[in-house]
Amino acid sequence: MTPASPEIVRFVCAGLDHPEGLCFAADGSLVCGSEAGAICRIDPETGSFEATAQTGGFVLGLCSDRAGAVYACDAGRNEVLRIGPNGGVEAISTGQLDNPNDCAFDAKGNLFFTESGTYHPTRHSGRLFAITPEGETLCAHPGPFRFTNGVFIDHGNALLYMVESTAPSILAFRIDGPQVASMEPVRQIPLEPGTVPDGVALDTEGNIYVAYYSPDQIGVIRTDDRFEVLYRDPLAEWMNRPTNVALRNDEIYFANLGGWHIGAIEHRLEPMLPFLPDQGPCRESAS
Repeated sequence: MTPASPEIVRFVCAGLDHPEGLCFAADGSLVCGSEAGAICRIDPETGSFEATAQTGGFVLGLCSDRAGAVYACDAGRNEVLRIGPNGGVEAISTGQLDNPNDCAFDAKGNLFFTESGTYHPTRHSGRLFAITPEGETLCAHPGPFRFTNGVFIDHGNALLYMVESTAPSILAFRIDGPQVASMEPVRQIPLEPGTVPDGVALDTEGNIYVAYYSPDQIGVIRTDDRFEVLYRDPLAEWMNRPTNVALRNDEIYFANLGGWHIGAIEHRLEPMLPFLPDQGPCRESAS
């Protein structure tokens, strides 16, 4: 484990409002959300950023399509939103949601998202949903899960990896269209008790990178399920409640919900890039 320090962590962008969600868009810009509902596009090389939209809620996980739209789980509005290239905001989820948290596309353009439910050490109500390319919202798994959080889809194995923050653990489900192929996970990875894992991303070797809301750290789960803490900040100065992670070649980017910056750390890896459909769902279907 390497302690976080100014020599390790690069401040990519500062002056943000408690950033949570984080993803790379098709044009190479870095996109994050904020506690007050802003959607910000960041130049990862210069650190300059622009607020391109305002949802009026609390933006958590994000992903994007190739047409320039961003898809956001908004816990303040309890909706999944599409933010168009021109900044227009529209709800694309249907039904009553309880704390939508993170989202990811599969190869067919289905938008999977986690619904966290109640944050509680013993009570749990998390579920998994998917929005089809046609705009229909389906329950992919009724749970109940223990505060479902970060989600990432493995290209090669059609596996959806999902964090349970209060378990704490990571579950992997094989997906079949906008549904899971089985109610039972094909892989279950318990994590250290007393920790709060949040966001996940994979590299091309199948290693799983995990950002922890508590303690302030980033770890990796190897393909043999062996866990290793990569970087930790006991003072919460350079890593401050890290949530979502986004990977580039030899770099780990992370959002800091407890602070005002996006950080990056050099680390040898080749990222598994998230699926980017040509265009995601763009309208709310009838309930």
